[in-house]
Amino acid sequence: MIKFFRKIRQKLLSENEFRKYLIYAIGEIILVVIGILIALQVSNWNKKRIDSDSEKETLFDLKAEIKSNIEALEIIIAEHEKSLVAGEEIKSMIIDTNKLNNISNDSLKTILIIMNYNYTYDPKLGILNSVINSGKINLIQNKEIRYMLSSINEFIIDANESTKVIEKLRGEYYWPKIASKREIIDYNILSRDNKKSFRNPEFIWWVDFNTTVRQEGLDEEYELLEFLKKINILIELEIKK
Repeated sequence: MIKFFRKIRQKLLSENEFRKYLIYAIGEIILVVIGILIALQVSNWNKKRIDSDSEKETLFDLKAEIKSNIEALEIIIAEHEKSLVAGEEIKSMIIDTNKLNNISNDSLKTILIIMNYNYTYDPKLGILNSVINSGKINLIQNKEIRYMLSSINEFIIDANESTKVIEKLRGEYYWPKIASKREIIDYNILSRDNKKSFRNPEFIWWVDFNTTVRQEGLDEEYELLEFLKKINILIELEIKK
C-alpha cells in the first residue's frame, strides 16, 4: 500500500502535475489523520471495555465482602439486643423487690451474664482496602458508591465506640468493685449471692450505665447495618447496568 501511494506521487511529480499532486498530498494527509483518529477511538473503546470489565469484577468482589460483613454485624446486633433486654430486666428487678425475690439465683446469674455481652465488630475489609490502596476505586463510575466505600471505616469506628466504652469500664469498675465483692454462698461450686448486689449503689449505677450505653451502641450498629445494606443495593444495581 505504501509503495502504491509512493508510485502515484512519483508519477504526478514526473508529469509536472503539481496541482494534482498537492490535492493528492492533502488527501493523503487527511487519510493519515483519519487513520490515526480511528486507531485512537479503537484504543479508547478497548480501554473503556477493559475498565468496565475491571469495574464489574471489583464490584462483584466488594458485594461479596460487604454481604459477609452484614451477616457478621447482624449476629452482633442480635447479641447486643439480648444484652439490652437483660439490662432492662435487671433494672425492673431493682425497682420491684418482689420480682427479684421470686427469681432463682441461677436464673439471675444467667441474666447478669447476658447483660454483660459485649462484642466488638471486626469486619473483614481486605478487598475494600486493596481497592482503595490500589486506586481501583476510581474505576467505579458511581460517585455515591465511591464516597460510601471511602466512609465505611468511619461508620465502623462509631459503631464500636460504645462497645469499647463498656469494655473499658467493665475492666476498671464492674469486675473490681462489684463482681469480685459478691458473697459466696456455696464454696463447693463457688456460687455467689447475686441478689445482694441489687442494694449496692455501685451496681445500680453500673446497670443504668450499661443499658444507656448499650442502647446508644445499638443505634450506631443499626445505622452501620443500614449503611452497608444501602451500599450493597447500589452495587447490585450498578452490576446489572
